[in-house]
Amino acid sequence: MDKDHKSLIYDLIKGDTNAFNYFYRIYYARMFNFANSYLRDDFVAGNIVQDTFMGLWENREKIEPEINLPAYLLTIVKNKALNHLHRLSIGAKVKEKIQSQAERELELRCATLMALDPEQMFHSDVQRIIHETLSSLPNQCRNVITLSRLDGLSNKEIASRLNISVKAVEFHITRALKSLRESLKDYLLFIVMMFTMLR
Repeated sequence: MDKDHKSLIYDLIKGDTNAFNYFYRIYYARMFNFANSYLRDDFVAGNIVQDTFMGLWENREKIEPEINLPAYLLTIVKNKALNHLHRLSIGAKVKEKIQSQAERELELRCATLMALDPEQMFHSDVQRIIHETLSSLPNQCRNVITLSRLDGLSNKEIASRLNISVKAVEFHITRALKSLRESLKDYLLFIVMMFTMLR
């Protein structure tokens, strides 16, 4: 789809099934893998993620347009997975059917899941992708975008410092931002927060 992330959220709120299917397609696997890494049960993990997306659709009119959708979904999956693990833990204690080592592992999985911060998790993803994308750029292009977006220099100041023309500066910025947009196409809301001058 050609629309940006925020426009698609507006479409979702309005009940556009195409927007819903788009988010389902790009986030389902990530949510499933996350849930299953703690639950170790494909069936339960699949049901939790399906319920999460069903809830997203049923409550779409309550969603804020500025929502960080992946973190929102991850939080719901996290809470559902945590509830399931708690039920397993209670059931195991009542029935006395698990060994102490398995019980400690289950408690550890509960603790680590409870401590996870979805916002920070996606923030780290974005930082890593930005670093990898910048590292892949030619030296001059990387120097220009760093001076522009991270050091806050004007195009004229960059041209003077690197001994190149302002047009060359503009070319390198355009090239770098194009690469960043492509790399971060699934993280538009983070791009807005971290690169406020991005257009």
